[in-house]
Amino acid sequence: MTEELLKFSQTLQLSAIGIAPAIRYENAPEGHRPKDFLHNARSVITFAYHLNNGPINNLPQTRNQYMIEFEVANRILLEAAHKIARFLEIRGFESIPFGPEAAIGDYSRLKGDFSHKHSAVLCGLGKFGINNLLITPAYGPRIRLASVITTAELAYNEPLTGDFCKKCLRCVKICPTGALENWEKNYSPETGWTINKEKCAHYIFVVNSGKRCGLCVSACPYPVQNCNGKRNI
Repeated sequence: MTEELLKFSQTLQLSAIGIAPAIRYENAPEGHRPKDFLHNARSVITFAYHLNNGPINNLPQTRNQYMIEFEVANRILLEAAHKIARFLEIRGFESIPFGPEAAIGDYSRLKGDFSHKHSAVLCGLGKFGINNLLITPAYGPRIRLASVITTAELAYNEPLTGDFCKKCLRCVKICPTGALENWEKNYSPETGWTINKEKCAHYIFVVNSGKRCGLCVSACPYPVQNCNGKRNI
């Protein structure tokens, strides 16, 4: 089943995919665990789509073009989540797709129902950086994520070892709102940390009228090499 799923995922334009057992999420906050959505969940599949480098490298001048990357990636991931869930359900396994963004009206929580970033760490796709983004070996933080929770029992990936964040603090220095300050003693490569989400959201939705910032993504030096086209699937 896992081999079939991975082969199918290659048709969906995905850049990376990982799978973890639902039991691995038992330390997640109540209401955000796989079994809170699907009571007999066995597995979680989290996958990534790599953004193009040009619009990110040239921020903030290319913020409109960065939004194109953001929106196209979201559409691809939404469709991939739906199709992976359908692939599994056709084979008799109830599945629930989770798109890359929180539902409209979730501003008060500033988070989605299910954390793709935390799931990606548990699925072996990367580790958290000080910018509280997932840092992946091939693409750094230049990705978007989505997930599927399923009753299917699959072959699982192990979490990665090491710490990919270089702690250069470029993201902290470039943030126009100071949302990444006070990371010391709060940040963890495995669980991230709670940045000042209100400052970040105000800059995006009020100052920039809903346009994503992306400066902490562009500032991250990991990886050094140009990784366009690399995939782990």
